[in-house]
Amino acid sequence: MSPFLFAIAMEYLSRSLNGLKEDKTFKFHPKCSKLGITHLCFADDLLIFSRGDMESIKALQKCFSTFSQASGLQANLNKSSIYFEGVATRDKQQVIQ
Repeated sequence: MSPFLFAIAMEYLSRSLNGLKEDKTFKFHPKCSKLGITHLCFADDLLIFSRGDMESIKALQKCFSTFSQASGLQANLNKSSIYFEGVATRDKQQVIQ
């Protein structure tokens, strides 16, 4: 994929993630709610911030599923990481599955 097409696809993903602000099921990460930050994107790196509850995770999954269907792109799970803070072990296991 050309860099220009990739930039257009990432703009679509960024706007979709920003749209989560209006989704009642999505909850911001506690440190990001005042600023309304859902994500940070630089080149081909993406950091996503949310609470670790299943409703927020499902909203993110729906967003990524829609993006994947529209663009044909998917995250490389071998190059992806999830970081948790203050999330119960049971909830972590649910998210990882």
